[in-house]
Amino acid sequence: MSAITVQTGARLHFGLLAVQAASGRNFGGVGLMVQSPGCELSVEAAAHDECLAEPEMLARLATWRDEYRRRCPAAHRPPACRIQLKRAMPSHSGLGSGTQTALALAAALAQLGGENKIAATELARRVGRGARSALGIHGFERGGLLVEGGKRNPDNISPLVAHLDLPEVWRMLLITPNDRRGLSGDAERAAFKRLTPFPVSLTESLCRIVLMELLPAVATGDFPSAAAALQDFGQLNGTHFAPVQGGIFADPQMAELAKWLTDQGSAGVGQSSWGPTLWVLCRDEAEAIQCREKIASHPSAGACTIHLTAAKNAGATFGVRCVSTALDRCG
Repeated sequence: MSAITVQTGARLHFGLLAVQAASGRNFGGVGLMVQSPGCELSVEAAAHDECLAEPEMLARLATWRDEYRRRCPAAHRPPACRIQLKRAMPSHSGLGSGTQTALALAAALAQLGGENKIAATELARRVGRGARSALGIHGFERGGLLVEGGKRNPDNISPLVAHLDLPEVWRMLLITPNDRRGLSGDAERAAFKRLTPFPVSLTESLCRIVLMELLPAVATGDFPSAAAALQDFGQLNGTHFAPVQGGIFADPQMAELAKWLTDQGSAGVGQSSWGPTLWVLCRDEAEAIQCREKIASHPSAGACTIHLTAAKNAGATFGVRCVSTALDRCG
C-alpha cells in the first residue's frame, strides 16, 4: 500500500490592489511563499474514510474531501481513504493555512484518483478556494514572489501576472501571537462589506509601487528598495483597512512591536493579510538572527511564535511513501 504525501509552505499576503473597483478588475494583490511554517499531509486508500488531525481541522478536511469528490471527474473519483495531517500551520493567522491545506489534500486526492499534474487553479475549483485572493493557489504551484491581476468575474480565479524568485540570502521573520487570530469566514465577509471602495488614486499608487519599485528591486537584488516598497505597500493597504480592523495593524500589540522595529532600524515590516502575523524582511541570516533576538526581548512578543524562514521559490513537493500492513507488504 502507498501513501501520497504533499508538503507546502506558508503564504504571506502583503495587500490588495483594488476593492469594490468602479471599473476594471477587483482585488488582485501581492504575496510571497515561505518555507515555514508549512503543511505536510498524506492520503492513502483505506477500507473507509478517516481523517487524522487536530480537532479543529477534522471537519474542514472532511468538507474539502467531500467537495473534491463532488466536483472531480466521475472517472477519477478517489476511493475511501485515510487522510493524515502530519504538520499544520496556525489557522486564521495570515499564513494562508486553509488554502495550502485544501490544495495539498486536493493534489493528493487527484493522484489517488489516477490524475497527475492537475493545475492548481483546477484543484482550487474542486475544493472551493479562490473566492478573493489567488496568491496561495499560484504559490502552491510555483512558489516565489507573486502578483495577481484581480478578477473581472467573481467566479473566476485571479490570474498570475508577475512571478519572481526572492534572492536566496534574504530572510523573513514571522511573529505570530499564540492566542489571537485574524478575521475569517463570516467575520471576514462582513468586514469586506463594511469596507469602502479603494479610490482610483490608491490603486494607482499601489500599482506603481509594485511595478516600478518592488519588482525591479527584487529582480536586481536591491534589498533596501524592496524592503521599503513592501513596507509602503502594506502601510497604504493598512490605512484603508484601518476602519474595519482597528488600525493599520489589526492587533494592538503587533502594532506596537512594528513601530518599535521600525524605530530600531528594520527596513521592511508589515502585516500578512488580516494578521495578526507580522513579517520582517531581513537581508541575510545573520541580520535575521540578530533581529529575532531583539524581538524575543520585547514585551509584545512574549506570547508569540517567531519563525525565521526563507522564501520558498518552488511549488509544493510530492512523494509516495510505502505503508506496510499485515496483509500488504511493499517491495
